[in-house]
Parts: sequence; structure tokens; C-alpha cells
Amino acid sequence: MISIVVTIYKVERFLRTCIDSILRSTYRDIEVILVDDGSPDGCGAICDDFAARDNRVRVIHKANAGVSEARNSGIKAAKGDYIMFVDGDDVMHPRMVEVLHDGIESGDYDFAMVNVIPVGINGYQEMMENMDIDTSSRRVLDQPYCVRRLLDVGSASLQFHVPTNKLVKMSLVKDMFFKTTGGEDFEWNFRMFLRSRQGLAIDSNLYFYIQHQASMTHSGINSTYIDRIRSYYLCLNDIPVDNRSYRARCLQTMYSMLFGVRNAARGTAFYQEAKDCGKEIYNKTKDELMSSDLPWTRKLRLLCFYLMPWLYTFVIKFVYGFLRR
Repeated sequence: MISIVVTIYKVERFLRTCIDSILRSTYRDIEVILVDDGSPDGCGAICDDFAARDNRVRVIHKANAGVSEARNSGIKAAKGDYIMFVDGDDVMHPRMVEVLHDGIESGDYDFAMVNVIPVGINGYQEMMENMDIDTSSRRVLDQPYCVRRLLDVGSASLQFHVPTNKLVKMSLVKDMFFKTTGGEDFEWNFRMFLRSRQGLAIDSNLYFYIQHQASMTHSGINSTYIDRIRSYYLCLNDIPVDNRSYRARCLQTMYSMLFGVRNAARGTAFYQEAKDCGKEIYNKTKDELMSSDLPWTRKLRLLCFYLMPWLYTFVIKFVYGFLRR
């Protein structure tokens, strides 16, 4: 059986479409755990309505505590051999679960994943109607490749960062809970990759990430956005101290995130908070940064960008801007 955990908060407009897309799944051996995270709108009633009509649906009503705690409630309640996550304002293709299950069962894989497609509120409908599902294009992913895709800024992709496009062995993550941080998706996936040996990527566009102004990705600069820096520090702490290669990559990405967040917060009410967060991380990691396996030229650049924020701003605005013309 596959456990599908749906996190729900203030998504009344989208929720019925989301749950319908899951229940239309061509793979039938599923349990759908709807976690109502204290949503103040009509989401709780919608959840109860679906549970009354389909015995595969269970509902957890809880006080609002954020998406991480909502997912953790789902993990604790899950009874399946595999687990996957869905956001309550997104949509999945009816064949998504089937494709992921067939993929993970086709070899010795700890997880399988499909593509995430960001679309407008109604953009998924036409795509699904005209979609020819081809699952022949697939790639085996080993742990170093997955870690590199998460930690290399230049190759970062939505497919690796989000948990909602993946089917994961429950035995791998049954005791692995989401942390409350600005980058909970990234941090959880990082720990999952560290535990896994290999996974399977299936090149099919089966999860539709609905873009709307109320979604978390459109919330602008705030404390949660700034806290993404600490997510990378949490990842650094998850890496064994003797794995100098992974730690060096994580340090580089963490500092790149630090500079980007600090620059984005400039001119906002959260700039001082961004500076304080950066200073905290710098004081905790500067010694390891300087002794890491990163090339000395890269260490010098990172150090200069931290100590001279104006230099980073100049490079972003003028140098990168010129190169993109």
C-alpha cells in the first residue's frame, strides 16, 4: 500500500480538485491522509466530506503549526510500504502513483521521482488532456549525483528540491521528520538522499505545481525566507565530519544562499534579521570554510562577498547583468 499525505491550510479554492486528482489514481491500493493544519476556511469540512465518501481517506484535524508538523503527523499515521506527499493546492496526473510504483519496484531503488511542472491555476487541464505518457526515459540516480544536484547552485532544480514528486520507501523515512525551517523541503530531501543508495528519475510531467498569489512561493521577503540560510546549516550538520567533499559543497552553497538572501532583503524591514542570521552562520562555520577542500580562490571570493556586501551587489547587478545581455 502507498500512503499519500496531503497537507492542507487555506486552500479551500483548490482542495476538491487536488483530492479528486488523487482519488482518480489508476493505482488503487492507496491510503490518503488529509492533514487539516487548523485551516480557518472550509477545508476541514471538505476533508470530512471526502472521508465519508471514500474509505481510503483518513482525516487528521490539528492546530495550526505549519507544513512541517502537518507532514510529520501524516508520517506518524501512515501505514503504507511507501509514502508520498502532496500539497493541498496542487494536482497530480491520474497515472502518477502507478508510474512511480512501477518504477520503484523495477529495481533496487529507495525512491522514484517524476517531473514537477509549475503551471497557472487552470494550466494543468489542457496539459493533461493532450499528454502522451511515456515512461521509457529514465535514469538511475546514485547518492553523490543527488547530493550534487541539491548543493550545486548552477544545477539546482525543482525536481530534486521538492518532496511532492517522489515516492519513497517507508522503511527509509519512517523516523525521519520534517524540521521547522525556511527550507524544510530541501533539508528533508537532503537527509533522504544521504540515507539512500540510489533512486530512479522518470522523465514524465506528472505533478502540477499550481502557481497562485496565495502560495508560499509568492510570500515575498519575510522571516521564513531568511531562515532558508539555516536550512543549509542543518544540512551541514547532517553530513559526517569525515565526508569533506560533501561538507565543502554544502559550505559553498550555504554561503551563496547567505549572500543572495541578504541582498534580497536589502531595503526591507527584514534586512537586519538577514544580516544577523548571516553573522551567526559565519561565526559558526568560518574556520571550517577556510580549512575546507574548496579551492583557495573560491574561499577568498566567499570571504570577500561576506565581508564586503557591496561587492556582491555589484557583481550581481552589473557583471552578471552584462553577461546575460
